[in-house]
Amino acid sequence: MNKLKAIFFSSLLLLTSSCGYHLQGSGSILPPDVKKIAIIPSQNLTTEPGLSVKFTEALRSRYERYGVVELVDPSSSHDAELITKILSISSETRSTSGTSDVAQELDLVLNISAELRRTNGQILYTNPLIQRREPISSSGGLVVTSSSAFAQGGIGAQSLSGLSSREVARGQQEQVLEQMLDDISRVVYLNSVAAEF
Repeated sequence: MNKLKAIFFSSLLLLTSSCGYHLQGSGSILPPDVKKIAIIPSQNLTTEPGLSVKFTEALRSRYERYGVVELVDPSSSHDAELITKILSISSETRSTSGTSDVAQELDLVLNISAELRRTNGQILYTNPLIQRREPISSSGGLVVTSSSAFAQGGIGAQSLSGLSSREVARGQQEQVLEQMLDDISRVVYLNSVAAEF
């Protein structure tokens, strides 16, 4: 009976490994000699303050989480560097009120570029346009409680009445932006380092 169990588990292990299944972030598609990566502080080409620091931290957190590569300071010796730019942030009308034609719901659109390259300039990964869009309200009186960022946040719909409309709109936008930066850091990590499934 034990021999039968051993054969079953061995067969299962062979099947899952030959199908290309891995734990997310557990392997690397990088060349074997690329072991140390420096994340260059992201360049913010928008007028939105603080995005560079937030995105750089989101990337660092993502790369450190799995430990597939070693993160090092850009001033120390490294095999490759990750260079990112926050290209633009804009809002596009998603819905309007039927009577006044005033925008009530907007899409916040964030565009970022990313490139992982060896210190000799050889490109290991590049994506000139990574885009994320999320719905937000155009006024504090209307909150998009169905957005993924609101659902993950720490404030409930019942708490909104105590805040000014301006605080609500700005708070919602900041929350959505942070979620978008985290989503893009995940995309960059999975496409530049993680083994494919």
